Amino acid sequence: MRLVRCFIIGSESDLKIKSKMERQDPFAELLSRCAGGDRRAFEELYRMSSGRLYAICMGMLRREDLAEDVLQDAFINIWRGASSFDPSRGAALTWMTSIVRNRALDLLRSAHVQAGQMSDEFHDEDFASQARSPSTAAATDASAEAVARCMQQLKAPQRRCIMMAYYYGHTHDELSTLTGTPLGTVKAWIRRGLEKLRECLG
Repeated sequence: MRLVRCFIIGSESDLKIKSKMERQDPFAELLSRCAGGDRRAFEELYRMSSGRLYAICMGMLRREDLAEDVLQDAFINIWRGASSFDPSRGAALTWMTSIVRNRALDLLRSAHVQAGQMSDEFHDEDFASQARSPSTAAATDASAEAVARCMQQLKAPQRRCIMMAYYYGHTHDELSTLTGTPLGTVKAWIRRGLEKLRECLG
């Protein structure tokens, strides 16, 4: 009886923690409802997250048709795998983003898309609040311009690998596969490229 009671108490505690995490993360709550077959929750989840996830697809694939296909496939996987999401292991949007990224990577590895099609442009993304003060905006824009200017001084392979690693979130192993370049070479490009960026930015 004591073991059963401890198990029940432990289970109740886990459920309370999970419930609290879901309340703090609206995506997690929607995923929980999706796991129970709630299609309205799935529609709301799509409405709230598809814009951000589509932007990730476009950032990686640079083609609207491919981005739309990946997004559709990813949401099918999200619906089917909603019950496997564990809020104690991370945010729901992070979990969904990993599904999108993995699907896009699968496409990039296929024979239909080559890594060389990806743009080398530098993108400035504001991950914090969109409501920036004029002084903050000016400082941010100036910093972005400085980084963009220094990025253009790098050799194309260095610039591409740094962008793919730090903007798109690829690992060194993924970069090696996508570019068809030995892993050691990829690491060297990134290391030397970052050194040059530090020197350029002072």
